[in-house]
Amino acid sequence: MKLPINSLKEFGLENLEFEKVLNIIATKIGSVEGYTDLSKMYEGIVIAEILTKEIHPNADKLGVYKIYTGEEEIQVVAGDKSLEVGDKVAYISPGNIVPYTYGSSEPIKIKAVNMRGVNSNGMLCSQKELNIGSINDKVFILDPQAQVGVSFAHYFDLNDVVIDIENKALTNRGDLFGILGLAREIATSLNMPFTSPSWYQDNSKEIKASYITLPIEVENKASNLCPRYMCISIDNINVKESPIWLKSILLRSDIRPINNIVDITNYLAVITGQPLHAFDYDKLIENDPNSKDTAHITIRVAQQGEKIQTLEGNVVELRENNLVIADSTNPIAIAGVIGGKDTEIDINTKRIILECANFNKFSIRKTSMELGIFTEAVTRFTKGQSPILCPNILHRAVELIKEVSGGEISSDIVDIYPQEQLQKNVSLSITKLNALLGTNLSKKEVKDILTSLEYQIFSE
Repeated sequence: MKLPINSLKEFGLENLEFEKVLNIIATKIGSVEGYTDLSKMYEGIVIAEILTKEIHPNADKLGVYKIYTGEEEIQVVAGDKSLEVGDKVAYISPGNIVPYTYGSSEPIKIKAVNMRGVNSNGMLCSQKELNIGSINDKVFILDPQAQVGVSFAHYFDLNDVVIDIENKALTNRGDLFGILGLAREIATSLNMPFTSPSWYQDNSKEIKASYITLPIEVENKASNLCPRYMCISIDNINVKESPIWLKSILLRSDIRPINNIVDITNYLAVITGQPLHAFDYDKLIENDPNSKDTAHITIRVAQQGEKIQTLEGNVVELRENNLVIADSTNPIAIAGVIGGKDTEIDINTKRIILECANFNKFSIRKTSMELGIFTEAVTRFTKGQSPILCPNILHRAVELIKEVSGGEISSDIVDIYPQEQLQKNVSLSITKLNALLGTNLSKKEVKDILTSLEYQIFSE
């Protein structure tokens, strides 16, 4: 589990001493495998502006650029001739390390070189070289409003330290596979007041479509493996790159940004520990032989010989006990593990079904092991998540998707919840507590700790 320290600010934990947080995690939460100071990874990288552009006299595939770094004008040769005057780019000066090689056994340190007779003093970076994406054949062009001379780490909110907590140490704590849960635990250990965001606590919200234009029919044939299944459709979305704040938190959590829809689902998984998934509504209908104007979703176990092409592009032969999300006929996702290629969200997607569900953790673990597929969703689902939180997180996902992509609610929320789980009251003996822990906590101290952890105290 990755914990970016700056992300704790979102939950009111400001100006925390890194060493103190590290000690709390190591002694009270779980084993620390290590940490990465991202500001060092991005040392020597600043935002620069292209001033002039020329074709390399001795190499057709190279461009010669004069850039301004806020302090000086520098000549750089790049293997991308598509840059234009005025473009803002990330520039690494000689002597600094290319981020994607930082910490490796063979880090690449930039040098001033002569490239086919032309001097190049540094490098203009691609997404891959910056360790923020997979594109490597083009220089990463920044927003036109990016300020020349500002460090790239500051621009992309990467001046952060990320603590790597050993997953095995948190096996029985599904709540700690989200930053919010870790923030709550750290605040309590520091005797700081803590309150979860209102969207996380409020169960009274309802989402209703003015008109149901994208209807969904859901059938749960495996309620013992899927205690709760919720979904909603959204129309007229605009799939594009995510805003910097969203990309940044994902990158700091070691998750590759994909697009604004997928990134919101991953963001909420990182924050809450509850994975979500989005399906392309039109692809789902087009690929369903029995669908006309309604999307059909069936939660069931796989049948003998069924296959699915996953988002990674691999064709997987399913086992009969594997839980799947299907249309009326064919699997469209391996439940709690990975989505299918046939309903993938891409740049052409305009209509989606957003899913927030709860799956049996033992079933997910078995499926993952049998198929050899290990994902962030598997990591979280196998630690156990609460079905009670699904509505709050789905509502928040809808809010954020509308914020980053527009869109209109096009169905009511479908909520298949056959056996509602009620919150339980637990009696706690202070005497037994102290005997088990070897402590001498007073009733008030216990009450303060439980209140900080957001337990409700009904009687004393």
